Amino acid sequence: MKRKKIGKLVGLMGAAMLSLGIFACPATTVSAKAAAENEIMPCSDIIQWRLKIENGKIYKRLYNYSTGNWVGEWIYLGVYD
Repeated sequence: MKRKKIGKLVGLMGAAMLSLGIFACPATTVSAKAAAENEIMPCSDIIQWRLKIENGKIYKRLYNYSTGNWVGEWIYLGVYD
């Protein structure tokens, strides 16, 4: 007899805790603006060498892909075969 009462009490307490958790912590939605603010941004620029061949000569120059700007001047590397 005591086991049935304890079982019912545990069941009622569990249901009460579950319903309290649902009402106390409702689901939240994330707006597009909030999602954009949490977007990952690189800390440093992406800079790589670009090559060009002109009149049988090869040159290289740094290009900043993050800003879309050239860095420095063209550097002559030699004759392109």
